[in-house]
Amino acid sequence: MTASAPKIGYSTAPLRSIKIEEVGEKGIVKALSIEDRKFLPTGRFWTSLCSTYSTHGLSTKVFKLFSHKEVLQRLTDVLGGDDKARIRYTFEDKGSAPGNILAVTLPSKPVISYESIAETLGRHNALTIDYNNGVMRSTHTPNHMENFKIAGDGFAHQYVLETPIDGFGSPLIYLSLLRQVCSNGMIGYSRAFRSEISMGRGDNQNANVIFSLERALDSFSNEEGYSALRQRFESATQSWASIAECNRVYKVLSAMAQKGMFLQKSTEGAKLVERFAVRREAVIGIGGTPDSSEKSESAVRIMRAYAGMTGDLCSIYGLTHLDALSRKKMAQLPAHCSMYDLLNFATEVATHHCAEKDGRLLQAEVGNFVSAEFDLEGSKTQGAKEQFADWFTDTSDIPPAE
Repeated sequence: MTASAPKIGYSTAPLRSIKIEEVGEKGIVKALSIEDRKFLPTGRFWTSLCSTYSTHGLSTKVFKLFSHKEVLQRLTDVLGGDDKARIRYTFEDKGSAPGNILAVTLPSKPVISYESIAETLGRHNALTIDYNNGVMRSTHTPNHMENFKIAGDGFAHQYVLETPIDGFGSPLIYLSLLRQVCSNGMIGYSRAFRSEISMGRGDNQNANVIFSLERALDSFSNEEGYSALRQRFESATQSWASIAECNRVYKVLSAMAQKGMFLQKSTEGAKLVERFAVRREAVIGIGGTPDSSEKSESAVRIMRAYAGMTGDLCSIYGLTHLDALSRKKMAQLPAHCSMYDLLNFATEVATHHCAEKDGRLLQAEVGNFVSAEFDLEGSKTQGAKEQFADWFTDTSDIPPAE
């Protein structure tokens, strides 16, 4: 169990007992109550409510047309005395302070408690265990899978298990690779590298769910999936990163910097610059002139390392702004780094320079990259260097990426 383990509570109540207590700007519900107990709603609450009653045509889009209070009232009126008018809800208990309310489901739906999954993961020697917003996330090593090397870097096979403890959704397994030289973890957050664990049915629902998890943890092996993942990384070493692909990573980094998601680790930030910013000294301003705050300093270091890895793309191609290029043209022009460099940079930042929940934004982008063909697939082959040389118009002080 994690050191900061929350106190999770489960209860049932009539649907009509949900009351909107406080509404903020743009109709966002800031507080609600269930049977006169006040809670702070999360995104999982509204999403799960709509999913539970989707057969009645309810979806999150309805809140764009009607207020949350009106939707709840109409739903209650339609269901009347139906058994579906009773819900099970999960919440983070904070004592006298309002706790976060997580998912709502029908009482008959299987659910695995926080204590049960924490105990199960501990018995199976999970490498890491983390909780955030209703989901337990753990890292594991599959049985009988040997380490391997790509471009001289050692990799180890891993997988990540995400288990909802509020009954909303099924446990999911994502294939993962660990780059051992710097402990970077790449997680395949895409359908191509995802497996779903059946929750099971029957009277003893919790026991069925635990049995399914136990079986998955004891015997999980996806050699075909891991083989595909290794092949994509090997292909990344032979492919230049396009401006479009670099720009996708930049937009995620920029959004994270704006929201202050980067951790302040001066030593780690300096190492990142040293590893990646070896071609050109560049500082990119994020949202105007950076202030002296710790988060801003960390963001500047990360963006400097990014610019050093890709090269000054505007200067290279004689542009004032990359948006001057069409998406099709951006996909045809290479940056001064390979896709392997870009993937390693993204996983480095996601693993060591932001919280695990925030790093998922970058990991999802990496998962999208490796589950599809790269823009310049196989372009770093013999003779391709000369082919792309004419496109680099300002390369006097920038050695080619290797």
